[in-house]
Amino acid sequence: MLNKLQRGLRAATAVLPFVVIGALLYAGVFIKPKPNGDSVPVPVLGGRDAFYGVVTPADSVIWAVGRGGKIVRSDDAGKSWQAQRSGTSANLQSIAAWDATRAIVVGNNATVLVTDDGGRTWHTLTNLPKATDGHKFIRVRRGSDDRDYVVGEFGTILVTPDFGRTWNSLGLQEDVAWNDVFVRGETVVAVGEFGKIRRSADGGHSWQDVASPVKSSLFGVAFSADGRLAVAVGLDGVVLLSADDGRSWRAVSSGTREHLFDVTATSVGWAAVGDEGLLLQAPADAQTWEVRRLSENSYAWHTDVEARAGRLYLAGATLSVLGQDNKLEQFK
Repeated sequence: MLNKLQRGLRAATAVLPFVVIGALLYAGVFIKPKPNGDSVPVPVLGGRDAFYGVVTPADSVIWAVGRGGKIVRSDDAGKSWQAQRSGTSANLQSIAAWDATRAIVVGNNATVLVTDDGGRTWHTLTNLPKATDGHKFIRVRRGSDDRDYVVGEFGTILVTPDFGRTWNSLGLQEDVAWNDVFVRGETVVAVGEFGKIRRSADGGHSWQDVASPVKSSLFGVAFSADGRLAVAVGLDGVVLLSADDGRSWRAVSSGTREHLFDVTATSVGWAAVGDEGLLLQAPADAQTWEVRRLSENSYAWHTDVEARAGRLYLAGATLSVLGQDNKLEQFK
């Protein structure tokens, strides 16, 4: 009797692992776990994002572009955001908008994207001049007419008069990067590496090199609304001022040695942004500049600043807005 019992136990012990394995396989195949609670949505704006360009074509509309082909848009002044499918993983450097539905984006690897439906679909343009293949496009700016100007590395200066359908190359093949361009009527001013400034009085058909008082690379340029003054900013806190339509420039004290990456005219003067969370502001004559931090604990860099309706929209390590009350709000 004892021997029978022992043999039975040994048989059961031998079979038990197969029973357990079979039960686990059954559970894995046929038993599906039920979700417990709602899933957590992935935020559109993440902590690892970096945005290099921002534009506000209407009071409530904000578009921003940046690292890894990311394009985001808000239609309610930043209360909520939607990610738009760009179709590229290239870093996107700059955006310009004709209105709330039509926009053009440029970036690394000669990337140019356009939309005519508010960003629901973006189309990659492949009809660019062959000489720009692989180049980094740094900035796109709208002219006062229907022209869009694009500047970038290796002397790239391009213009499209018809929303990207055709292109003209206005630059020279040279080892210099043009970092920004500003257009006022037929006057076009490009600024770039080593303090270089180039000016055209005929929409970019012919160019003149302009003497620069600095060797520091320039990253931003803008004209005042009335066209009387132009300001350029760059590395080492450089601020340049022109009072003759960009024909000549002189340096003015900025009050900082931090790098500056963009400047814009505002309704009351000027604003510039750059490293270390700094904001520089000046009255309309741009003679004296006040240096302040955007917020007490902000050391984030910013590469683009856009003024609209008394607010400053900032793109960089953060996507933010500075209101008329001088309070900084970081979009989330």
